[in-house]
Amino acid sequence: MGGLALFCAIIAAGLINVWLHTYQRPDFFANSLQQQDNILVQITDPLQDKGTFAKTTAKIIATGPETAMKNASGKIVVYFEKDGGTKLPQYGDQLLIRNKVSSLKPPLNPGEFDYHSYMSYKGIYHSAYLKKGEWAWTGNNEGNPFWASVYAINTRLKTELANALPDPEQRGIAEALVIGDESDVPNDVMNDYAGTGTVHILSVSGLHIGIILIGLSWIFSFLKKLPYGKYMKLVLILAIIWCYAFLTGFSAPIARSVIMFSIVFIGMNIGRRANIYNSICGSALVLLLIDPFVVMQASCQLSFIALTGIVWLQPRIAAWWDPNHKLPRYIWELAAASLAAQIITLPISIFYFNQLSLYFLPANLIVIPASFVVLVAGIAFVFVRMVPLSWLHHIFSGLLYGCIYVMNVIARFINQLPGATLQGLYLNGLGVFLLYLFIILVLFSIIYRSKKLLGAGLAFGLCFILARDINIYNSLKTNELNIMTVSPHHTVITLKDRNRLFVVSDTGFIRDKQLLKYHINGNAWQNFISPGNIVCLNSEIKTNFSDANLMECGPLIGFYNKRILMINSETHIKPLLSRGNPVGIDALVLYNNPRVRLADLYKKFRFKSVIGVSGQIRDWETECIENSIPFINLQKDSYFNIPI
Repeated sequence: MGGLALFCAIIAAGLINVWLHTYQRPDFFANSLQQQDNILVQITDPLQDKGTFAKTTAKIIATGPETAMKNASGKIVVYFEKDGGTKLPQYGDQLLIRNKVSSLKPPLNPGEFDYHSYMSYKGIYHSAYLKKGEWAWTGNNEGNPFWASVYAINTRLKTELANALPDPEQRGIAEALVIGDESDVPNDVMNDYAGTGTVHILSVSGLHIGIILIGLSWIFSFLKKLPYGKYMKLVLILAIIWCYAFLTGFSAPIARSVIMFSIVFIGMNIGRRANIYNSICGSALVLLLIDPFVVMQASCQLSFIALTGIVWLQPRIAAWWDPNHKLPRYIWELAAASLAAQIITLPISIFYFNQLSLYFLPANLIVIPASFVVLVAGIAFVFVRMVPLSWLHHIFSGLLYGCIYVMNVIARFINQLPGATLQGLYLNGLGVFLLYLFIILVLFSIIYRSKKLLGAGLAFGLCFILARDINIYNSLKTNELNIMTVSPHHTVITLKDRNRLFVVSDTGFIRDKQLLKYHINGNAWQNFISPGNIVCLNSEIKTNFSDANLMECGPLIGFYNKRILMINSETHIKPLLSRGNPVGIDALVLYNNPRVRLADLYKKFRFKSVIGVSGQIRDWETECIENSIPFINLQKDSYFNIPI
């Protein structure tokens, strides 16, 4: 009881400490920031290219009038506009910026990615978009020289890879595998790896550090013959993997893996029979002391759960078969590790990614060895670039290009096989908890041959099915109509009809898979609507559409007993005004800057509410107030729901 009480006290103290060091701090900049204030910031990360803007993070140093600034704390995301002629700041630069800071907003539309929560786990709650003239140099650079050199080397490596691999598909994979930067991997390529269950290889993590450790252990095995050779080997290998980690920028996945494997590797080589689970927990403790919020990152959770699952489950699966030859044994052990990781991470993978790869086993058996070849070729390419021999550069850049090209082709081929991926899966927090209890208890019952554990596992499995069926039943009972503004260019109407979702929007939105993924799919998955039941309707095509409970006739949409009239700048108003008797309309949606007078429309349409997206918002709102008609401004609310 004393140990438990001490443990709870430490956890409580840690939670309070973290809470006090976020926006609850008295000197947190947003608590006293005024509109006319300037802000002194220091760049804390290298800039990332985001098209017309460059993105980075900065810490707040002081705020207030330029002649009377006060010390402040906090961090913000900063976007600098790129105009081609202005030199952008670098890591460590101190800048004076105008107060263009705004709070990061929670999801405005149902099912959207919660960027606000994601950034809050990094201690960031605000962002600023700065154009030319809205920031100025102070001439000071207070960056850490060590990290400045690390980031400079990392940037140099990216430049070398970009020069050697002009194709973005190959360059993005090379940057991900060699220096741990996934930002340049094209979306199509990322989807291929995600669909085959091999996306984990694109993050320099435990797999890659483990491969490097195995290779280095083999290379330096001769040191064991020397006096104190075992310790020389240990120090040399740890020095190399830590240098590699710093060369890649020491990102969070690399930091986790290097710390974890260092502790495990030290325990294995100092002659002590260390408990592997204690080593894993020790590395987790070190990471939490550095950054308490790391536990909220999906990659961190998956990394530790997968490693624990492999350590615990892989030997038991591998024991099912003992091949006589080395090659079948290696393939079987790799398959056992992949199967163990997939089983133990299944609930949390569905929770975060809403999909399951059915060909993960053959894909991992092919892609993991291929990624090892690419990693070795990439590291060799980095060292060869230090040698002033151009013909050698061409040989290794060609080798790296060919290896990545073959690996991409394999991933794309497997992902395009029939039924390669089950998409649209959804689990809430309770579902993850119940499914984990079912999996763990059933595994324990098989390992220890216990009928009681099997019965308990099946009971939790039944609870999981019942809870899921109740959620599906409640979802099927509800129908609703949502009007959303995704951006100034896209207005979207979603109509949920039991287990189907109709999406009405413009061509640009309908054809953009990424926009559909981030703004539509989440809402569909939460309502247990499968991908095949999402029907996209192009509002720019004038052909009529009808279904059992839905009718689209030009700008008029009928859904159950609701009628929606959509008017944009391309809608022909005169034919609408030449209609016969007035028609009752539940909502009038005005988007893409239509120039209409509500008084003219009201002669032919008796609308109960008006939804303004873009255009003469103030004029329409004034007209609605004068005529006692509810007005919804989606420039402020971004989302409006009509229950059916």
